[in-house]
Amino acid sequence: MGKNVVKHGQIKRLLAQSAQWHAQRAIQLFVSDDLNEQLEAAISAGTAVELFAKTYLASIDPALLADKGDRDTVLILGGRGALATADPLLMKTIGAFDALRLAKYLYKDLPWLQQDAVSLRVRNAAVHMALVRSDELRFAVVQMCRLIESLMAPLELDREHFWGSHAASVADYLLDEAKTERARIVAAKKAAAQRYLSRLLLGLDDEIRRVMLAALSGRPPNTSIDYQEAQECPVCGQQGWLICSVERGDVRQEAEGDGGFSAWADQIAYPYIFECPVCQLNVEGSELWEFDFPNSIQIEEEDVTREFYELC
Repeated sequence: MGKNVVKHGQIKRLLAQSAQWHAQRAIQLFVSDDLNEQLEAAISAGTAVELFAKTYLASIDPALLADKGDRDTVLILGGRGALATADPLLMKTIGAFDALRLAKYLYKDLPWLQQDAVSLRVRNAAVHMALVRSDELRFAVVQMCRLIESLMAPLELDREHFWGSHAASVADYLLDEAKTERARIVAAKKAAAQRYLSRLLLGLDDEIRRVMLAALSGRPPNTSIDYQEAQECPVCGQQGWLICSVERGDVRQEAEGDGGFSAWADQIAYPYIFECPVCQLNVEGSELWEFDFPNSIQIEEEDVTREFYELC
């Protein structure tokens, strides 16, 4: 760390300090009219998100940061660096997306949707092509603030110390503004769904209404990702669908009678879109947080025995 040596027990602190610097830098510069300062803010916003997710993982076990079980990296991050042959600067660690997916798996309340990785998207555009767009940059900084605020409690970090007096007030404003804007959008979508439902049922007697609702309720969704879960619509009370992406979790092995084994992986579905086939309510991304939808859903295990046999 510059002229200093980072002890193994200071990995979490090192990552948190760097995330703090980048987060404060992003808040300081994202409103600038100077192109280079906007590019710097974009880079810092995405970097703060990655480093803070890695701070959380390191607080559980630094070895979680090793990419694909790289031997020297596992030794270094596991506190056995003297046994490694590679220099610490050559460690192979997981990337930002993998770090955030793993953090989401371990901390279900993390406000991260991989389909909406705006903070990483703007960082990559700035780093690789010197491109930045003001509206996307603002969304990226809001996402950065939301993720950092979410991880403050499990990391037991002092909020005021992390942000500093100036950045804390800006973070508060951005989060309040984003929440208010999201609530306005969701309220408009709910009103539109209620109007659609009223027009659909206008002039129908009770029996025909019941038949109509029964025929429409539970129809297949228009969108498909990895998995859909039936969910009651918060507007019309009929069956809609949570459209989810699926992440593989822990793997367990079971011995078989013939001396072999079977392997099964946990699967967790993360809701991204809600669709109602009756009133046409459609909300996605962070808009789901305005309703009492689950943050994650444990689904049927996946048989990964063949993958394990191929590895063997």
